[in-house]
Amino acid sequence: MIAEHRVRAADGWRLSVLDLQPAGAAWGVVVVGHAIMVDRRTFLRRDRPCLARTLCDAGLRVLLPDLRGHGASGPDPARGGDWSYDQLVEDTAVYLDLARRLAPDLPLATLGHSLFGHTTTAWCTTAAARESAPAAHVALCADFWLPDTEDRPLVWALKRLVMAVGTRFTGVLGRLPARGFGVGSADEAYSCFDDLRRCIAEDGWRARSGHDYRAGLAGVDLPVLLVLSEGDRVASPRTAERLWSPLPRRTTWRLAAGGATDQDGRGVPGLAGFGAPGHMAPVTDPASEPLWRAIATWLKGQLVA
Repeated sequence: MIAEHRVRAADGWRLSVLDLQPAGAAWGVVVVGHAIMVDRRTFLRRDRPCLARTLCDAGLRVLLPDLRGHGASGPDPARGGDWSYDQLVEDTAVYLDLARRLAPDLPLATLGHSLFGHTTTAWCTTAAARESAPAAHVALCADFWLPDTEDRPLVWALKRLVMAVGTRFTGVLGRLPARGFGVGSADEAYSCFDDLRRCIAEDGWRARSGHDYRAGLAGVDLPVLLVLSEGDRVASPRTAERLWSPLPRRTTWRLAAGGATDQDGRGVPGLAGFGAPGHMAPVTDPASEPLWRAIATWLKGQLVA
């Protein structure tokens, strides 16, 4: 059984959240959010193994939001929807509040692929998170492009070109036509894309208000699991590890051709010979099921201690 909850963000935007409950008693609840230019279908499929059901089978109650402007949380940009990066960050509080209302007795975690991986961490650096942060967070293939984390001049030139072209298109069309470009299933809003461009231009991961998300990482006092893959060209380990280095309680799993290792070079149980998938495969490829089970085990170690 899958229920749907409709909740309102602080500015009135209606957000859709699916609710998957395990067959037995749940030992925790996790809010699982998707990447940019896609929706929650990357996590939930009826025709094959998927991350959401794997977590649910492990005993977690899983809440799956469509982030604002995506999927059932429209309107999308083609229908007049527009949103900023900061609004995506602020929506984290809405999902956490819903989770606590639905399961007040269960410990709460978050898991974000790419976009939700860093918007949730960004929210954890704000004053609003001091009393209501989750108990643990998983950032899966998550990075935020900045000049001082990228030491390869040609790669940085390519990243700047991608953002410049993307911003030009969103400025003209009012949206980034992801499906038309073959880079996703959901168009992205002009304001959000322009925020990403602004942060790159200013060499700072900052809110429009001036709040410095990156500077706040050192104060994020919760265990964070970073899952990075050497096959990921969007969130490469060499730049992501620099971005996340201030986090005081981080665990890093690095997926490589010879298997997964942690930050101390030890093998990750259950992931020997797993490989180095690209950016989307860790959430869309059924072959990633061992990774999903390993993440569930890590979350249980944090929530049921």
